[in-house]
Amino acid sequence: MGSQGKPRRSKPRCDCRLTVIGSKRDVRRFQASAWEKILCVRYPEPLEFSPCRFVCQFQTNTHELKRLQALSRRWGGLVLLLDFEIGRTKGLAKARAGELEHCEIGY
Repeated sequence: MGSQGKPRRSKPRCDCRLTVIGSKRDVRRFQASAWEKILCVRYPEPLEFSPCRFVCQFQTNTHELKRLQALSRRWGGLVLLLDFEIGRTKGLAKARAGELEHCEIGY
């Protein structure tokens, strides 16, 4: 409960799946970096560790596409694909070398 007896409103949970594609060396280095901190990841669950691809699902409070864009700027040789769902909105974002494309669909 909040300070005035009202229930606290929790932030909406965003379910995400990040796919990272690139060279074997860059993908390995990405996995060892602080990417989780930059994207404010909670409950990370790696799904795939291929030589040139890494896939992880996790939760965040929101889909911070600016953070994804900044991360891609830092990792210019990688393609970052973020599949997300928040509330009744499904989205997909692609970031590479600071360039971002995304779409969202409400249902």
